[in-house]
Amino acid sequence: MQTVLKLVEWMGALAGLSSTKTYYHLSSKAVDGPSNVDYIATDTNFNAPHLHPVNTSSYDLWYFDAVSTDPSSNASVVIVFFDIAPGAFPFAGSANSTLTASIATTFPNGTLMAGSVLATHATVVAEGEGVSGNWHGSGLYWTYDASSGAYDVFIDAPELAMKGSVHFARNTPPRYTCGPASAGTNMQIFPGAGYANAMPDAVVSVDLVVGGTPLVFEGAGYQDQGWGPQPFSSTVRSWYWGHGRVGPYSVVWFDIMTPGGIEYVSAYASKGEEVLTLSCHPESTRARPKGEKATFPPIHGGPKPTGYHVTLDLGEEGTMHMDVSVVNPVIAFPEYMRAIAYIDGSVVGRDGVVGEPMGGVALLEEFTLPA
Repeated sequence: MQTVLKLVEWMGALAGLSSTKTYYHLSSKAVDGPSNVDYIATDTNFNAPHLHPVNTSSYDLWYFDAVSTDPSSNASVVIVFFDIAPGAFPFAGSANSTLTASIATTFPNGTLMAGSVLATHATVVAEGEGVSGNWHGSGLYWTYDASSGAYDVFIDAPELAMKGSVHFARNTPPRYTCGPASAGTNMQIFPGAGYANAMPDAVVSVDLVVGGTPLVFEGAGYQDQGWGPQPFSSTVRSWYWGHGRVGPYSVVWFDIMTPGGIEYVSAYASKGEEVLTLSCHPESTRARPKGEKATFPPIHGGPKPTGYHVTLDLGEEGTMHMDVSVVNPVIAFPEYMRAIAYIDGSVVGRDGVVGEPMGGVALLEEFTLPA
C-alpha cells in the first residue's frame, strides 16, 4: 500500500509536541544479568535508549553520517555513539567501557582519518521525537532541537586531532523500518534487532578541522539508531544498507540475510513532501551485488562487489532502478565494507515507460559475516 505523508503536516505536529524531557543515565559497565528491550513504540521513546541496562550480549547505538553531494568529492563523516559490550557488535566495544564514540572522516581526495574515544558515562535526554546525548569524557556529544527537528554533533577530541561540528537539518519525517513513527509500531527490522530512523535524509553542513586540515562541505545526511539483545553476528549473515539522493528522490534500502537464510528488506523513498515508499514487504526493494565474482548471498572473505543493483517500489509512480557504483571503499575488511558510491537511476512507470536518467550520491555498508 502506498504511504503518503505530508512534510508540512509533520512539521506542524512537531511544533506542537510537548517539551517534557526524560533523562537516561548510562553506565560504562555492562551488567551480568538480563536486559530489558523495547520493540513496540510509544509516544515518547522514538530513539531513546531501548536496552536498559546493556548487558554482556546486547548493543544500542546512535549513528550519524554525512556525504558530500558534489560527485567529484570523496568527503564524508561517520560518527557513532556506542553503548555496547565487547563482542556484541562487529569491531566495536572495549573491555574498559561499554561507552565509545567513534568518528571516521574522508577528505575530498579520499584520505581517511578515523579513531574512537572511551566515555566514563553518558547522558541521553529524550524530548519530543528526538534525543540529545553526551558521551562524557570523549569530547563528542550531540544536541536535538525539538522545535525544528535539527541535530548538531560536536567534536572536541584532541587525542583524535579532531574538532568542529556537523549540522543536520531534517527534511524528511522520522520513521521506523516498516512504518511511520507512531505509537504501537513494531520497531524491529528483523527478529532480534530494533531500528529507528530519525533522519532518512537531511541537509547537512560539515565544519571540522581534522589533523590540522579543514574539512568543510555540504551534503546529504542521515541518522538512525539500532539495538538488539543478542550479538549482531548471531542474527545477521549478510547486510546491505545504503542511503542517498538520486534526482529529486531521497532513498534508503536494507537487504538482510539471517544465518538461517531468511531474507528481510526495508524500503524508503520520498520526493519533495511525499513519502512514496515505507515498507518491509518482500517485493518493496531488492539489492544485489555487482562485479565479476559477485555472489548472493555474499561469501565471507570473498571479493567485495564493485556496486549493487537496487530496486525500490514507488507505488503509483512505478519502480526505481538504481545502479549503485562504488567510488571509494572507505573501509574494507573481510567482514565489512563502507563506501561512497554514485547512483545512476531511472523510474520505470506502471505503463512500462522508462523515465529520464538521474544521478546522485550514496553512502553504503555491507556486512558479510561467517555462516
